Amino acid sequence: MKKPSTSPLSYRTGWLAALFAAHSDYDSFSTIKDGVLLNSGDGQRRISHLGIGKGVALESGFFWDVLAIYLEDGEIIRVGGINKKKSLLLQAGLNRAYRQYLSEFYQRMAPEIDDSSRQARTLFDGKRYIRKAAARQWLKSYRSLAEALKRKDIQRFLPDGSAQNLRLIQPILIHGYDAFERLNASYVDRQIEAFKTFFDSVESNPLTANQRRACVIDEQHNLVLAGAGTGKTSTMIGRAGYLIKAGHAKPEQILMLAFARKAAEEMDERIRSKLGIESLTVKTFHSLGKHIIAQVEGIAPAIDKMAEDEHLRARYVDEEVQRLLQDELYKSRLVGYFLYYSNPYRSVFKFKSQGEYYQYIQENDIRTLQGGLVQSYEECEIANFLYRQGVAYEYEPNYQVNTAGPDYRVYQPDFYLPDYGIYIEHFAVNEHNQTPPFIDQKSYLEGMVWKRATHQKYQTRLIETYCYQKQQGILTQSLEQQLKQAGVAFRPLPNNELLRQLNQFGQVSKFSQLLAQMLCLFKASGLTIKGLVSLGKQHEDHERMKAAAFLFEPIYEAYQKRLRDSETIDFDDMIVRAIEYVEAGRYRSPYSYILVDEFQDISANRARLVKGLLAQNPDSGLFCVGDDWQSIYRFTGSDVTITKEFERHFGDTAISVLDLTFRFNNKIGDVASRFVMQNSTQIAKRIQSHAVIEQAAVSLVKTNSDPVGLDAALSVIDANADDEASVLVLARFNFRKPDLAQFKRRYSKLKLQFMSVHASKGKEADYVVVLGLEKGKHGFPPEKATHPVLELLLPPAEVFAHAEERRLFYVAMTRARHHVYLICDANKASDFVRELVDRRYEIRVDEFTGEGFQDKIADIPCNECGAGYMVPRDSQHGSFFGCSQYPLCTNTVTACQWCGGGLREKGRFRVCENKRCDYVEPICPLCGGKLSLRKGPYGQFWGCSHFRKDAEFSCNHTEKFIDLKAAKYSSLTDEDYIT
Repeated sequence: MKKPSTSPLSYRTGWLAALFAAHSDYDSFSTIKDGVLLNSGDGQRRISHLGIGKGVALESGFFWDVLAIYLEDGEIIRVGGINKKKSLLLQAGLNRAYRQYLSEFYQRMAPEIDDSSRQARTLFDGKRYIRKAAARQWLKSYRSLAEALKRKDIQRFLPDGSAQNLRLIQPILIHGYDAFERLNASYVDRQIEAFKTFFDSVESNPLTANQRRACVIDEQHNLVLAGAGTGKTSTMIGRAGYLIKAGHAKPEQILMLAFARKAAEEMDERIRSKLGIESLTVKTFHSLGKHIIAQVEGIAPAIDKMAEDEHLRARYVDEEVQRLLQDELYKSRLVGYFLYYSNPYRSVFKFKSQGEYYQYIQENDIRTLQGGLVQSYEECEIANFLYRQGVAYEYEPNYQVNTAGPDYRVYQPDFYLPDYGIYIEHFAVNEHNQTPPFIDQKSYLEGMVWKRATHQKYQTRLIETYCYQKQQGILTQSLEQQLKQAGVAFRPLPNNELLRQLNQFGQVSKFSQLLAQMLCLFKASGLTIKGLVSLGKQHEDHERMKAAAFLFEPIYEAYQKRLRDSETIDFDDMIVRAIEYVEAGRYRSPYSYILVDEFQDISANRARLVKGLLAQNPDSGLFCVGDDWQSIYRFTGSDVTITKEFERHFGDTAISVLDLTFRFNNKIGDVASRFVMQNSTQIAKRIQSHAVIEQAAVSLVKTNSDPVGLDAALSVIDANADDEASVLVLARFNFRKPDLAQFKRRYSKLKLQFMSVHASKGKEADYVVVLGLEKGKHGFPPEKATHPVLELLLPPAEVFAHAEERRLFYVAMTRARHHVYLICDANKASDFVRELVDRRYEIRVDEFTGEGFQDKIADIPCNECGAGYMVPRDSQHGSFFGCSQYPLCTNTVTACQWCGGGLREKGRFRVCENKRCDYVEPICPLCGGKLSLRKGPYGQFWGCSHFRKDAEFSCNHTEKFIDLKAAKYSSLTDEDYIT
């Protein structure tokens, strides 16, 4: 029987009620299709029938009644001034209208509730992991239900079947993704229990709880962050086995990818032996690319020999460069590159400190065409100009007259032309006679005046150049003009002679290595030469970028021609061509699940290939195991941000963490983890160690001799280790490899092996010894800039200083099970070692003492450059301390006259840092010299060491009395007393 329709209701409050009745905020109301419309002088308010809770109540008044509308959210809206004769009818009408609306509304909703329930039973049946995409689509489809079903009394408006269906879906509609997470958690727990026997036995040791959870979770994209030694390979095997045993995939629907051939072979062998499966595909990215090409083209491509041998490729490029040098245009371009672009130009005025400037000079190894190290880019350009013009020069020679001043230093002009008796000074000033920010302008300008006056006094010829001339692009032109006016004859060296010299110094071969590196990165980038030049134009050193690109172009064309002529391809061709075939749909992927090992080594191109395969099957799954803490291959194109920002690159992601390591103990883990997490952009993880010990497990061996340090470490290991204990000797560069034969004879019970740190990735040993932890371009970290043309082709560099080198040091330390020995020269310790010492990491710093070992890390900062440390040196005049940044910084101070130790400035004194020595040296307040006790006609006094009788420069400062004993005690710190 059809229900009677409800007629619209309306009511307007009388004028008297509006004046005197309570609760008369609204002067009229009317029912509309889906609710009630209230009116007042201030506007309207619309109330949905769905928003009304227990209905409309009547509150009786003396003259007028009040209608109280109770809303679902607890609010009560009262409309006063209701005529008593009409109030009951209005109340009943309003309640009838809203109840009839609800009944009809939910009757209409019933089919949708039933449909959503059917889909929910299918999608969320508890037999599969609920992926975010499926959850999101279901929630989106029934978003209107979620709003409509919030009423508490909804059950009484629905048919029995729909009410039952509602009970199933209501928790999901109300709680959304939280509900799915609870369902998934329950599913994972059930699966782990169901496959307990499998997880217990699939590897030699039962999988950990986190490994099992990672194997079962089946989001569309899964990232497993596996710390060093936490069993990533076991997790890969467990995942593949679980997918097959749970019926989620057949073996032929699974693809496992590794980066190295050996890793893929080991994975394949373990799949066969542990799972007994032959039909599961295990490939490297390169072999996958080759397979895709073969499937599309009908024949497997031939791989050029250079693809697998980087030394062969580098030799080919070098030979090609030598061949191209027969062409006069190429020869001229190459000579021009070395003359003007071999070093990166950056104005000295852009540096904030002397140390920052010195770091630029050192990292870029700014040398002249003759191989000499100079102190600025502009000096290098001047030196190269003189050499190119056949003008003999000496760099920073002693001036022909000894003009030692108060600082007791000999004047050394920048250049001297011995054939003409001409000196050249290059002044670091701009057109306004201002110095860079880190130079004391007053003293520098005074020095300029003194130098000019000196040349005038001794009648020597001086030519001046200035920084601003380089910025204006007229430096060498101005110098050329002045030299010609001074009668200097130019005899320009022919290109052949210049190239002979460049070859002699190995500069051409070094440049060939750069071109060989460019070759791989350029091909992987997908750029054209035009595109590379366009990118280079955006660089601040754009002329250098363009010059390098033009020299690279014929090398690239010759290389590509060789590949075409031999009908071969290289590894970059394999990946790029495979991507094209996959994205064009010419290759159809049979894989439902892709598992990637060592994912932190992924490059943009390889990630693109994976995405292309996944896109062909919307229901496919990706499972990646890696560790952003161990991403160390940016120089080959690896991009750590793909791991750090995994979800942004791939989409919906479940992240699991393997945080229990079975390799290294807690003390190694504490040091290594704290060190790598100084870079806050690394994904935070807390790695727990299965092996827990009490004592520190990282030792610092301070010596300037690698053999002494290695012998000391091996001696301790030999005394404490079991027979056949393994020892990995690591270094940042292979040239640091020691002669292990002698050590193998001496320590026969130890298994010794040398590797570079990069090669040691994936390896482990009982003990690790790390060599070469010093500052410099071949230190650890190496202080050497990457050529900017390579930076254009590489993934963007991280902002954090030495970010990848920090991860590499983490890799070095975490190869060890029991103990790590770090060998460094304390006088030039690397920044990494300084951090370990200065920030008081839990390491042993005084384990090795005596002859051949150093007492402490040099820690007296150079007060001149602010970047180096004062380290002990010897000369024919005795011991002294010089800056570790020498020869860039020539600052020196005398050593303690009593014990030879370092002197540290404290107030107006220099105090010997040796706590067993009482030497104190007063500082002259006028010139910074040393005040010494002297005898005069009126008794003893303190006089400055820079006093020179009858000399042009002399400091005459004297003092009658200085209390040295009080100075010594006043310089002591609380730490000194505690010690």
